Amino acid sequence: MTDHIPTQAPTLNATLSVPPDFTGRVLVYVEHGRATSDRRLFDDEHVACLDAFLELARLAGWQVVAPTGEPQ
Repeated sequence: MTDHIPTQAPTLNATLSVPPDFTGRVLVYVEHGRATSDRRLFDDEHVACLDAFLELARLAGWQVVAPTGEPQ
């Protein structure tokens, strides 16, 4: 039996909670192939995992140190 590999990316139709003239970024939560919620991201907001955030802080010159006694 051969696994079927799609040749086209799936399409997701979603109704977003933004005004008709909106231009910007929206964070969408998808559950079982359906968009279940969305949130507008403002210009000063960023989405990243903790490791990426810590790396950005280090690149900006911050010293990121674990609290005393905490594993790293």
